[in-house]
Amino acid sequence: MSKGSIALLSVVLAAAVPCTVNAGNFHPVLKNRAMASRHLAAASGTSVTCLTWEARALLNRIRAQFGNVEIVSTCRPGARIAGTNHLSRHASGQAIDFRVPGKKGQVVRWLIANHHNGGVMTYSDMDHIHVDIGPHFVALNRPSGRT
Repeated sequence: MSKGSIALLSVVLAAAVPCTVNAGNFHPVLKNRAMASRHLAAASGTSVTCLTWEARALLNRIRAQFGNVEIVSTCRPGARIAGTNHLSRHASGQAIDFRVPGKKGQVVRWLIANHHNGGVMTYSDMDHIHVDIGPHFVALNRPSGRT
């Protein structure tokens, strides 16, 4: 096959592949590259561009209900759940820690009533709210496990 034929075949194949790709269904190496590029965009740990579309949609619902929120933490590559060796949902862009000054109780009640596609957590030694995408759970006033 000539170079021209290979180039034409590449163009035809590129046109046939959808423009949007779900990294979760992609080859592991390319999935890792996609995740890495999202994490690089979130070097500060408070970027929302690194979040999965489900986490961004949740954040948008929270903002629609309560106005702008103060982001404490989003994506943290390699983040582990305190006291365990388990990856945190922050490591995959599926978790948000945030504050809504003066409305914490109201926000938590709203989340308990309206967020069933993931978790809601508050900590006894921290003032932010944690929400994530995944199994449904509610854990209020828990110790953070951090010293």
